[in-house]
Amino acid sequence: DSTACCLLGGYFTNADCGLPKSLILAKHYSEKSLEVDSFDSISAYNFSLASLHLGLERYEGVLNIPGHSPIPTILFWARKAQEGESLPIKGGATELISIIEAKVKGHCAYCTKEAEGSSFKRCVRCLG
Repeated sequence: DSTACCLLGGYFTNADCGLPKSLILAKHYSEKSLEVDSFDSISAYNFSLASLHLGLERYEGVLNIPGHSPIPTILFWARKAQEGESLPIKGGATELISIIEAKVKGHCAYCTKEAEGSSFKRCVRCLG
């Protein structure tokens, strides 16, 4: 049941209802709830939030790792969550998107060093 998976994803993310905080299970159950055609915006938000926290934990705070970055997935599902009708979810998704974009903005897409003034998101070294 997608509703049960959505609830479990949220519970594991926030350690609610006596369940331990487990980002892996939160991501798993949130992803399961998204497999149906008519998913809820809460499921999309829970999945993007679990992916963010799991990525931060897994990669020691570095999200922009070429080939392993959870950023595209986080942004995709957060934007899907913005399409929903729930105002608190829309606000949370908007805040999540702005946090992620601010974190990545101005850094080289190739080596993750700061790239000031470059419209192509490459640093001076990578422009070569």
